[in-house]
Amino acid sequence: MSLEAMETLASVEDRLRKQKADAAAAVKQAAADAKVQGEAIIAEARQRAQEEIAALTRETDETAKAAARTLADQSEREREALRAKAKAREDEAIAFVVERIVSS
Repeated sequence: MSLEAMETLASVEDRLRKQKADAAAAVKQAAADAKVQGEAIIAEARQRAQEEIAALTRETDETAKAAARTLADQSEREREALRAKAKAREDEAIAFVVERIVSS
């Protein structure tokens, strides 16, 4: 093999080694970039999930408070109705007791 052919072969081998190293570096950089991008996507998804959970929690709390107010209002109306019914029968009860006492 001539010296020129050997130099050409060595040059091609060097060029191929450099291309291989460059390709490996590009792959390594692409993997690092993909990892950073993936972590950013996960962080954003986590943030959205936390915001959605907070919103659902507020909504649930508001619903529960509204239900509690409704129940309290209903209980108050029932209490007032029972009180009015008892008040209406108060005179009748007093008369009954007085009659029993006088009769004895």
